[in-house]
Amino acid sequence: MKERLIKGAESKTTMINRMRIGRRAPILLLVALAVVATIALADVIFVYTGNINVEPMTTTPLSFSTGPNAGPTNTNAESYINFTGNYGGFTVTLVITNSSAVYYYEAGQLTVNTAGYIYVSSVTTSYTATTAPVQSMTIYIQNTSGSTVCPFQVISSGSPTTTPSSSCSLGTGTYYISIYVSPNLPVTSSSTETVTVNFGYNVVGSTTVPVPS
Repeated sequence: MKERLIKGAESKTTMINRMRIGRRAPILLLVALAVVATIALADVIFVYTGNINVEPMTTTPLSFSTGPNAGPTNTNAESYINFTGNYGGFTVTLVITNSSAVYYYEAGQLTVNTAGYIYVSSVTTSYTATTAPVQSMTIYIQNTSGSTVCPFQVISSGSPTTTPSSSCSLGTGTYYISIYVSPNLPVTSSSTETVTVNFGYNVVGSTTVPVPS
């Protein structure tokens, strides 16, 4: 008799638990669906399309070339400075020595086909010596009469200058590029340095915009 009562009580308890679970099941299902819906709606992507058409410009705004006082054109200057240029920029190899400064006059030539505003966008340097070999460096853009139109100091106290610089107006025509370098003394066999100068040329206005490297 006791066993029947115990079993009856257990059966009743089981039924009550099942009823409770049955009542909770819809609630649990709704919670689960809400979680799934939240996850599904977490990423909403709107897609837009931009078409970029690239076309050639028949005349480049600026063109760099070797000036009258640098190699490889001027063989007498070739052992001191070489200036080679193209439509994308220029490369210079020059020497420094134990002197207060060295001035390379009209080493490069700049042809301006479209009037605009030139400025220095960024300057970086690299060297292996303990101290920067170059104390200061200034790039001068000069007209054919030798007058300076745009002076750009790119290194000061051994470090790159703050950029972007102020812009400088250039009209169409021919200009020359001169470079003034003051070395850190004494100059030794390890006094080698690479200076990378990125120029910007704004053909619309005088605003100086930093150019991504």
